[in-house]
Amino acid sequence: MLTVSSDLTVVQGVAQFVSYAILAIFAENVVFSRAMGVSRLIKLVSDPEVRTWQYCTPVILVQLFSAPLGWACMTYLAPLLHLYLPDWLPIASLRPILYLTCAVIAMGVVWVLLGILPAVHRSACREQLPLATCTCSVLGTLLLCSNQNYNLLQCIAFGFGSGLGYLFAVLVVDEGRRRLGSKDVPAIFRGLPSSLIYIGILSLAIYGLVGHGVAR
Repeated sequence: MLTVSSDLTVVQGVAQFVSYAILAIFAENVVFSRAMGVSRLIKLVSDPEVRTWQYCTPVILVQLFSAPLGWACMTYLAPLLHLYLPDWLPIASLRPILYLTCAVIAMGVVWVLLGILPAVHRSACREQLPLATCTCSVLGTLLLCSNQNYNLLQCIAFGFGSGLGYLFAVLVVDEGRRRLGSKDVPAIFRGLPSSLIYIGILSLAIYGLVGHGVAR
């Protein structure tokens, strides 16, 4: 039987999950705040052969499953490795390899889960899965969770929110690309230049809302 204290714990956990997911979607968006995955995003919005959901669905799932793996890796595996590493090889130098390993394991899990989709959609998502895994938006999210010392719940929420944040960025940039195709925009600025300027302005707008400080 649930008690009041257990009910509050569940509510607090849900509230924390939602807050960190929203933080990752907007305030700490991987594209607008960290400039991660911009090159792939630019190619995605201009590629008519790849639909947004075909790439972003694997990104969201890989982010969701790699986040707890990254937390477990840095919490339990990294201290053990540190005991056996020579003094000239710091554990920080192995973090990219550990994160990539977590992302690859998550990719295998997502590959299996995509089997529930219809054959046409399944093949399209699996085709984009390697690109969605080996991207700085995934590896960078694991690094951010580690640097911020997030706990397991926070890592899962932040990873899930980062995937949704990438989808949000794709939709916003895609809409902006259509509007920037107007004849009112000078021909020299159409395409990649206008898209980069547009992303930069959105990034500055987010920094204006969130705020930032200058180190002294």
